[in-house]
Formats: sequence, structure tokens, C-alpha cells
Amino acid sequence: MRLFLIILTIISLVPIAQAGTRVDWDALRDPKASQFEDPFAALSLRELRSLGTVLRLRQRLSKSDVSAETRPQIEQRLENEEAKLAVSGVDTDGLLAQRQAIARKRAKAALAGNPALADRDVEITGYVIPVLEEDGSARSGYLVPEYGMCSHMPAPDPNQMIRYHLNSDWQADKIYQRVVLSGRLGLELTRQTINLLDGEVDMIAAFEMEVSSVRAHKGPVNPNFDRTLQSYPVHQ
Repeated sequence: MRLFLIILTIISLVPIAQAGTRVDWDALRDPKASQFEDPFAALSLRELRSLGTVLRLRQRLSKSDVSAETRPQIEQRLENEEAKLAVSGVDTDGLLAQRQAIARKRAKAALAGNPALADRDVEITGYVIPVLEEDGSARSGYLVPEYGMCSHMPAPDPNQMIRYHLNSDWQADKIYQRVVLSGRLGLELTRQTINLLDGEVDMIAAFEMEVSSVRAHKGPVNPNFDRTLQSYPVHQ
């Protein structure tokens, strides 16, 4: 009986590992910053291009260096673009008046991380971009939601990128290795320039993670990125 009590006491002193909450990438966005009416979202690509053309032509006509010969041509082209948008039911003047306010809201929505996840233990799947240090190790790097981001694809929004720090001996074998990271998530904006495949990339992440565990996740292999770190080193 005494031995049983001793064993029970020892077990009670051993910390129980808490599994992180499973989250997807959309959960990292700040829901409040993401909730706004974006009138440009309903436009087609053709309409967006036409709206951009109208803005450029109006700005061009507002300048004093437009020659008398060129001005009628620009005015005619502007009239044609405005007519096309009017036929499509696009409120050209209304949209252009809102463009700066909407741009600020979009920027905030891309930057702001979900405060509910700050200092939480989470588990998330993504693709690693290790950052090699001078000694050849890669104890930190970035987790992104899609294969090839920041190289042959644009970088994700800051709140869709996690800068991670490893607390284990695990090392990625390849750039864009698919893994499941578990650890404590911090809402901390960081910025770093790294060399990645095509050249320098500005890495802006809204989150940091102190990684407690890493496990490989089976996924599709893209031969364009299935290269070792030694073949394409990523340096700070």
C-alpha cells in the first residue's frame, strides 16, 4: 500500500502534456478586422482593369503637361472606359472615392492576427521555409499555408505566416516540407529579409511559435521544390 501511494505521488508530479488546439489558417485572421464591406470584391477582373484605366486616365488629364493634340485622344478613351463600366452597372465615381479607405481596411485585415489565439497552444499544418544559420543548422524558419509561397508564388498575408522557433533537434530535409507544428502561438509582428530560390524575399509574419513538437504530414510532392536545403540554402 505504501509503495502504491509513492507511485501515485510521483505520477501526480509529472506534468501532463497538453495537446494543442487544432486550428486552420483562416482561424489566424482577426475576425473583427476581416469584417467589412468591400465593394470591389464583386467586380470582375475586366471591370477592375477598366476601373484602374479610368483612374489612370483621369490622373493623366489632371496634369498640366498634356498636349493639346493628346488630350482629345485621352478624353475619348476615358469616355469609352466609363461607358463600359456604366453598362455593367458599376458606380465608377463612388468606387474611386472609396478606394483609399478600402485599401486601408484590406491592409489591416491582412496584417491583424486573431487575438484569441495569442499565448495558446495550437497545432497547425503547413509548409516550412527553414532559415539556415551560419553553422548550417535551421532552428527557425517560417510556416506558410501553401506550397511554393514566397518563391514562385506571392508571399501570404502576414497573418497567414508563422515564424517558428524549434525547441528540438528536428531539421527539415527540404524547403516546403509539409509538417504539423505544435506549440505556443504568440501574436508578434516580425520582419526579416532572406534569400529564397529566386532571390531576396521580405518575410513579414504576424505570429511567432515556440515549437514543442514536429511531425511529418504526407502530402503531394512538387518536383519543382523537392530539393534539399544544401542545394538551395536559405540564409538570414
